Amino acid sequence: MITVVIPARDEVGAIAGVVRRVGAALAGEAYELLVVDDGSRDGTGAVAREAGARVLTLNGVGYGAAIKAGAAQAHGSLLALIDADGTYPEAALPRLLSAVRGGARQAIGARPKLGASEPFARSAVKALFRGAVRWLGGFEAPDLNSGLRVLRTADLLSLAPVLPDRFSLTTTLTLALAAAGDPIVFLPIDYHARVGRSKWRPVRDTWLMGRTVARGIGWLREGRAPRTLAALELPAVGGTG
Repeated sequence: MITVVIPARDEVGAIAGVVRRVGAALAGEAYELLVVDDGSRDGTGAVAREAGARVLTLNGVGYGAAIKAGAAQAHGSLLALIDADGTYPEAALPRLLSAVRGGARQAIGARPKLGASEPFARSAVKALFRGAVRWLGGFEAPDLNSGLRVLRTADLLSLAPVLPDRFSLTTTLTLALAAAGDPIVFLPIDYHARVGRSKWRPVRDTWLMGRTVARGIGWLREGRAPRTLAALELPAVGGTG
C-alpha cells in the first residue's frame, strides 16, 4: 500500500481538488489518502473528508510535525508527500513511485528553478542554498525542499528525531538520504500558482533552511547519514508496495 500524506492548514479552497486528483493519479494502486489538518479554522478538514480522505486533526504543530504525525499513522510501506495548496502536479506521483520501486531511495519532484509561480527573492535564496550544497557538500540537488516526493515510510520514521517541525523537514529529508549514499532521483515537474495565501515567512524560514543546509552539508562531507537512519536495515520494496 501507498500512503499519501497531505499536510494542510487553512487550504479550504484547494484541498478537495488535490484529494480528487491524487485519487485519479493513483487509480489502480492500493493506496490510502491521509490529510493532516493542522489547526485549520476554515473547514479544511471537513472538506477533505467529504472529498474522500481520512483526516487527522492536530492543533497547529507545524508543517514538519504534521508530516511526521501522518507518517506515524501510515499503513503503507511507501510514503508520498504532496502539499495541499494545488501547486504540485498530482499526475507526477506514478513516475515518482516507479523510480522508488526501481531502486531509488527517494524520488523528488524538481520544480523549475525560476518561474512565475514563485517570488524571485525566494527562488534566489533557494539557488544560493543549492550552490552551497553543490560546492561544499558535493551533491547536485535541483530542488532541495520540494513538497512532492516519494520514499519509504520506514526511512522517514527512522529520521523523525532529527526532522524539524517546520518547513525545513523536506530539506532535511533530501540531504539525510543523500548522505546515506543510496540513489536519489529528481524528476522535473510543473509548478502552479498556489490557491490561497502563502504561509512562507521570509526571515524565519530562510534562517531555518540555512541552518538545515549547514547540518546537511556536514552529513554529506562525512559521507554518512544520521545514526538513526544508518542503524536501520530496510527491506526491499517491490510490487504495489
